[in-house]
Amino acid sequence: MNPTTTPMNSTAEVDARAGSHIGRSTLADLMRLLGRETQTMQDPQCAASHIPVGLRRVGAGDHLMQMGAPSDALYFVCTGTFKIFRTDEDGYEQVLAFAGRREVLAFDALCMETHPTAATALEDSTVYVIRKADLPALGRAEPAFEHELQRAGSRALTRTNELVDVMAAVAAEVRLARFLLQLSRQMAASGQSPRRFHLRMGRRDIASMLGVAHETVSRSFTALAMNCLIHVSDRDVEILDMDGLKAYSRCTRRSMDDLGSTATRRPTSRRAVPCQPTGLSTMPA
Repeated sequence: MNPTTTPMNSTAEVDARAGSHIGRSTLADLMRLLGRETQTMQDPQCAASHIPVGLRRVGAGDHLMQMGAPSDALYFVCTGTFKIFRTDEDGYEQVLAFAGRREVLAFDALCMETHPTAATALEDSTVYVIRKADLPALGRAEPAFEHELQRAGSRALTRTNELVDVMAAVAAEVRLARFLLQLSRQMAASGQSPRRFHLRMGRRDIASMLGVAHETVSRSFTALAMNCLIHVSDRDVEILDMDGLKAYSRCTRRSMDDLGSTATRRPTSRRAVPCQPTGLSTMPA
């Protein structure tokens, strides 16, 4: 394949006409985002360095894709966070997952004509855009991309399994514990702190994903904080006792009243952090 004439040119042109194209990126840039830096890609003459890839900006609150809209591309999150959800016939918005850096969106529509879910940016974000029609040619031009696509698809399937795992718990506090541990793993995978992070989503979005009332989310945060497992200030969360939180999350039917020995450990962070939660009452809905 001639690296200077690829079908990805059409993606860049579409993004430019839509006013969302924010600069020239290449398949090599995307591969580096996904953690694949081969010796071949360091060569400026390699095919991946000459295959253009669309980079799209999505403002906070804007849709990246809408449920029922034509499915023609995959999206790899470069920066920011997205809420993945579906809307029922009665208008209820069911949150299914939150996706951040390196994760692929619209993989569930790869073999479908329309999107079965929607995705909205929770903050100003950017995504690499790969048209479905271009996937075979990209795989031939850069075989490593095919492997990374499989890995990205596997991570997308893992998100579905994680939702099942959260919903398997009966107690709301256990569901929240599992959700926070999932966020912790996502932070670690993207090179960020697994213990201290800022929640990009509001209380209502968390409640929708956990299948509980939004007031219950605040009470669950308070319960976990009172037992010295986490510290919360507005949307800033610190996991104080990772082992204790993991132990508690494994109990599908356990109530916070039975926490007992799980919270016997004390905070192990380098600075003194009070167990009493703060800012929960003002946590944005």
